[in-house]
Amino acid sequence: MKHQTLFARGRRASLLGLLAGGMSLAGTASAGCDFRFDPFLSKAMGKDVYAYLDHPCAQPEPGLSQVTVDGDTTHVITPEGQHAPRDPFAEPPGSNFLMTVYENLRDYSGREMPNTLPSTPDNPYNLHDGPVVTEAIDKRSPDDDLDSIIDRLEVLVGLRHEKHHGRHGRHGRHKRKHGMGLKKLVRFGIDILEGNPIDRAYSGLSMLHYDGLTKVKPVVPEYDDDGKLVGGNVVVNMYYWGQHIEADAMFIDPSAVFDVPWTITYRVHILHRGMEDFSPMVSHFNRMELPDGTDSPPLNRHASLDETFFPMLKEGVLYTVKVKQTKGKYLSLIYHWGWRIHPPRVQAIENATKRAGPNKWTLPQWEKAAFCEGGAEDPDCDPRNNMDDRLYAISRIGDLSPAKRMWTAFRDMQALLGGESDDARKHWRKHFGRHKRKQLRQYVKALRAAYYDWTDRTKLPAGVEEDPDATLTLLFVNNTLYGSRQGLTGEGSGQGPASFKGVANGSAHDWNLRPYNFKVTVYNGDKFTHYYRNVDFGGSRGWENQFQFTDPTTLVGPHPAIPPGHPANFDPFDNPANLVAGDDQVFPINRGGTEEFLQPTPRNLDDPVNGLPQLGSGCFFTFGRNYLWPTVGGPTGLQPVPMASEDGTPGMHKFDIVYNYEPSRRLKIYQFDPLHHGVAIYSLH
Repeated sequence: MKHQTLFARGRRASLLGLLAGGMSLAGTASAGCDFRFDPFLSKAMGKDVYAYLDHPCAQPEPGLSQVTVDGDTTHVITPEGQHAPRDPFAEPPGSNFLMTVYENLRDYSGREMPNTLPSTPDNPYNLHDGPVVTEAIDKRSPDDDLDSIIDRLEVLVGLRHEKHHGRHGRHGRHKRKHGMGLKKLVRFGIDILEGNPIDRAYSGLSMLHYDGLTKVKPVVPEYDDDGKLVGGNVVVNMYYWGQHIEADAMFIDPSAVFDVPWTITYRVHILHRGMEDFSPMVSHFNRMELPDGTDSPPLNRHASLDETFFPMLKEGVLYTVKVKQTKGKYLSLIYHWGWRIHPPRVQAIENATKRAGPNKWTLPQWEKAAFCEGGAEDPDCDPRNNMDDRLYAISRIGDLSPAKRMWTAFRDMQALLGGESDDARKHWRKHFGRHKRKQLRQYVKALRAAYYDWTDRTKLPAGVEEDPDATLTLLFVNNTLYGSRQGLTGEGSGQGPASFKGVANGSAHDWNLRPYNFKVTVYNGDKFTHYYRNVDFGGSRGWENQFQFTDPTTLVGPHPAIPPGHPANFDPFDNPANLVAGDDQVFPINRGGTEEFLQPTPRNLDDPVNGLPQLGSGCFFTFGRNYLWPTVGGPTGLQPVPMASEDGTPGMHKFDIVYNYEPSRRLKIYQFDPLHHGVAIYSLH
């Protein structure tokens, strides 16, 4: 019987093919790696394939889920997990935990992938390229400014009195001092939502997610003195505040650094209520070396890894950190986690060269197909600089979107105000009839309601009801995901949206052992098709920890250095020892993940920015690597959620999933739109 491999015929010939391709086998096999037959790759390619498997080479693929569609419901049964059944919470860390290997990852051919070991006992920030640099910035966030605008409008139109104006402390004082007239306030609100230039650190960042097709950043190649390509760099600006992580990049094009390592220079803007542990997690494709020395196309998912886990704990600070990446040919995407408020703090930057769907469009083309009147092939579509293109793009965002509702209310107010030259309160009362004054008040009320919905993605906005028969109800709208609060446990603090101290919000808290039945009802309020993908982060294939251990159970009771009940204006940097993540007034935390303490001292007193924290924070482990795979919406095919109807009624599709493995302790369920990723993400712990 003849066995054909990706390289040659038979295992012996495959080894010779590797050698003929110029790759020495010496040293390719490392701890746990073994060269053997891979049934999943073989089935996918229609030929027998041998590859290097087991951590830190590729973990074996689990196979394909069984998928059947019955009307408006997709039923999914995952393959049996390859690790023995064991409750990872009753018997931590579980059978799917992989022992740490302090080596770079290796691909299917056993080739080392540089810059894939994120942390070592000697260097916990192994992928930092130089020190973290800081500078002061304006801390005001879009939340602050929109709240301020609506506050002032409520006073101007008579919905509340001036004496109640200072309810937000120093922000209220700023509003009284800096009052604007009606038209200027309305224009300011539109500028914030559309991402127009304003006098803020977040200037140009749109709250309406219509402009992803313009957020494509190529890696700029770098050459040595002899003209040899040695690397590349791309600059990405990120913004953290409230429940948000947003960026000026939705896609990175690594074409110029296909076979060399490169770097990302992150400029992380920590705005008001934005303090976080910076945690980019890169996800890699796997590849094999062909007999002619070239690379195969991307082959399935390899490992993902936390590239750093660096505390950025000062509001009004721009942190600049350069992070090393492996060769561009392995890049799939990069997630940026916000473990303190998770869900929903997360943002993803995809590889711009990825192609998907029957038409094989690139991901930026999929954005064009959704937001450009000329479709995916429109060469001139520019919603950032062409107003007609912008208005069309915004029209594709569903009217249930809280951001779109705010924008619509501002625009209605703008039309009502017309060419009135003086915005002062006494003048609008004099020149507007009673009917128009009533309309104006209604618009301001609508603004406030939409604003409250916009600030909390852990509940469904007005107009969408949760499905009582589902574990979770999701809504795609504004290229964003909102989720219901099913699965809440604990009493909570009652301190406002997403400040549920002691609450596990949106948790699959009853999933400890296989099998687990997860039912999710997904609505789509946008005017284009969204797609649903569900991903496992290491439950089936395994996950690993690197060096930093953040198990909160190592601290018994309140930390002795933390005084109880410190006031809301407490500045932790006056005395960093007096700091705990459990205080919502200092660190607003959505308890989606494991409860944890944060103690950033003792640190290197000579270097307060780069000094090592005694403990990290966020998830149970930090600096980890994990082997993800799509349970739904991957190799088994795209899973569409139909667009909203003409009258705005959301499209809907249900997914009934049976997980036949145990979850990892890091993250249980990850859901997103693979074609319009960005912030269209919702995770469960």
